[in-house]
Amino acid sequence: MEHYNIYDEIGRGTHSFVYKARRKRSIEYVAVKSTAKSRMDKILNEVPFLHKLDSPYVVKFFDWYESSNHIWLIMEYCMGGDLLNLITQDKQLPESVVKSFGIELVAGLQYLHANSILFCDLKPANILIDEFGSLKLADFGLARRIPTRDTAVARPVRMEE
Repeated sequence: MEHYNIYDEIGRGTHSFVYKARRKRSIEYVAVKSTAKSRMDKILNEVPFLHKLDSPYVVKFFDWYESSNHIWLIMEYCMGGDLLNLITQDKQLPESVVKSFGIELVAGLQYLHANSILFCDLKPANILIDEFGSLKLADFGLARRIPTRDTAVARPVRMEE
């Protein structure tokens, strides 16, 4: 974490904190998610999904670090915050914005499904808004791989007499 200056807390989950940070010797801002090392199982689930994904509808993952007590995920900073805060503050968004959000959300989910990933924690707090007002799915701690025909386990069929 010596490569980053940590600033304000910008979010908080049940088991994690998210901070705005800046990469030293640059003007690149990032989000740093800090999770207790005791939650390593969730991080080990999240990182492989984030690492392989490349979509304008999914938050970008850059790196991760491990300290004595925490795991630190370095991700794209979305300056618009999350969808929960937006709809809490502005209960009547224009129809065109809601339509655009719906299209982006479906496109993001289609991208994940095309890559055999189920996003199992879909809620406004896990949908971030970038500087252009576009949506990005975040928090893949509960995500699961969709079994393919090659990996699916066949279940015995019970025959009726």
